This record gives sequence, structure tokens and C-alpha cells, in this order.
Amino acid sequence: MRPRFQTVGEIKKGNMLFAREESAVFDVASQLLDSHESGMPVITADDRVVGFISEQDILQALRGTRRLEEIAVKEIMNPIVVVAEEEATLEEASQAMEDLHIHRLPVVRRERLIGTITRHDLIRAWLGLSVEV
Repeated sequence: MRPRFQTVGEIKKGNMLFAREESAVFDVASQLLDSHESGMPVITADDRVVGFISEQDILQALRGTRRLEEIAVKEIMNPIVVVAEEEATLEEASQAMEDLHIHRLPVVRRERLIGTITRHDLIRAWLGLSVEV
């Protein structure tokens, strides 16, 4: 089946959650709990994606001796992050998600975060449905 939308830039990116690398892990944990999301991209002051922080990263930090308020996101984030340029096709984005076993993909324009798409967003876009949150 051919997708109704061609690129990830053509669909509205739903999840605009992100963490700054210097943010306290406690604040990120609170945001994740409030949003019911399981992770978010980590960005620099100039909005460049430098990592990803997940519930699993936070759970590992909770088992440590320091309080989450004392830990910066950059200390526990996964620095290996996959992003999709806004010109990436839905096929390319879905293949990356499948190959890497990831559920969400930060979308960038000129290396700066413009949103995050999920597998759910891709299915809706493929069918030509709105990807509103």
C-alpha cells in the first residue's frame, strides 16, 4: 500500500516533549509520568538532538545512591540517537524503527528538533489520517 503522505515532514509531529541535557532527571521523570510517554529526545541549548532518555534510564538511576534532583540528564541519557530528517519518507522512517526496535523517532530540520513521531503516527499518516495529538 502506498502511503497518503510521502515524508515525515508532511505529517504533524505529535510529541514535542524533549529534555535539555542540563535538566534534572527528576523533572524529566515528572514530565514522562504526566505525558504517559516512555522517553524523549535530549537536546542542547541550540535544539540539536544529542541523546535520548527513557524510563529505563531513570529506573537505573533510581537504583543508585544519588537523588534524581542531583543528576543531570546528560549523565544518564543514551548518547546514541537515531533521527529522521523531515524529508525522510514514511517508508524510511518505518524501516528504521523496525530495524532498530524503537517506538519513537525524533524529526529534525537542519539538525534541530522539530518534533517526534511514533509508530502510531506513521500508521495514521500512511492511511492518510490526521496525526493530531
